[in-house]
Amino acid sequence: LGYGRGELLGRSWYRLLHPEDLGHVARQHLRLAGAGPEARGELVTRLQRKDGLGWTWVYARLRPEGPALLAHNFIISEAEAWCLRQQLAAEAPPGPPEPFGPGLDFPGTDLGSGIDLGVGPGLGDAIGAGLG
Repeated sequence: LGYGRGELLGRSWYRLLHPEDLGHVARQHLRLAGAGPEARGELVTRLQRKDGLGWTWVYARLRPEGPALLAHNFIISEAEAWCLRQQLAAEAPPGPPEPFGPGLDFPGTDLGSGIDLGVGPGLGDAIGAGLG
């Protein structure tokens, strides 16, 4: 991707995600954030390269670690991404609805500030720390 480790530590990888991948990544994140420490997840997504000129396909294996998610990320080819996405989709149990509406807002955000949706400014901050 072209980033140094220090450039990614403490940075949410949601800022690097391809817009078309936000929904399925957020779905996995929300599922794992509410699960126990034994939960695991896998996903395939595109992350923006540092030069801003393109996207890199990444296969990520995820697990909860405290309040954050730990991700082991592997750079893959577009062909591998297509195959893995097909495989993961076929193996996936039915999940929750799309977490983002058309405006990329979480459902229920119009209910007022007193409701904790489990999403804050640090969403995904620990994800991506293994990229290099």
